[in-house]
Amino acid sequence: MAAIALLVPATLPFALSLTHEGTERRQSSRPARTSLLRLPLVAMFLAMAAMGAIFGATQTAVTAYANDSGHPGSAGLLYALFGIGSAVAGAACAWLPARFTLRHRYVTFAATLLLGALTLVVGDRLHAVPTAMTIAGVTVALYLISLYALTERLAPADRATVALTILCAGGPLGTATGQVVAGYLADRHGSTGAFLVAPVAATAALLLAVAVFVTGTGALRPAVRVAVGSGTPESGGMGRAKGRTGDGDER
Repeated sequence: MAAIALLVPATLPFALSLTHEGTERRQSSRPARTSLLRLPLVAMFLAMAAMGAIFGATQTAVTAYANDSGHPGSAGLLYALFGIGSAVAGAACAWLPARFTLRHRYVTFAATLLLGALTLVVGDRLHAVPTAMTIAGVTVALYLISLYALTERLAPADRATVALTILCAGGPLGTATGQVVAGYLADRHGSTGAFLVAPVAATAALLLAVAVFVTGTGALRPAVRVAVGSGTPESGGMGRAKGRTGDGDER
């Protein structure tokens, strides 16, 4: 109830202001919709699904760990450390240099995500799960932010919301899958078995990132050109596309 009391007054004015602005734009101009590049969006969907699997597996593993340690009520506090590390890293992303492009960030942070997932396994065996959760949370934020930023730049200006919706749909699917697998392993091997799901999912995320970087670079650029071609002065698309470079980054 306290969370609801904070969220409603904080988000309602923001949502209303955007709704009013969007209504004025729709009334003033209705540009033709442009198509989305399916293959890159599928890759982003799967990348988010892998992230969701890490979330689901970690939630289940932390619950099993807290139960095995005799303090089942501490599971929420342990998982909160995941969020603390994530929040700190998310704020730090604002200071990343522009020469560190989105495609390079995506691959780099996929690699650090795997390291964070491995930290969870090591932390479980060393009985240092609180520290491991904080470290892993840092790697999660970096990876997530790169996914959101890259997906937004893959889509034409008038389809960014659709692209981000497709991206976010992968999260719950991955979370449910991670919880099912981790729950099965937790019943048989305790928290150690459940924590192993996270590095497996992170490995899949890294392999996908490498594949996108190696084979998908050319596929990223046409989306930016479509955005340039579809933008009009009335819709604001041209102004948005002018600030982009060939690899989808803004300068």
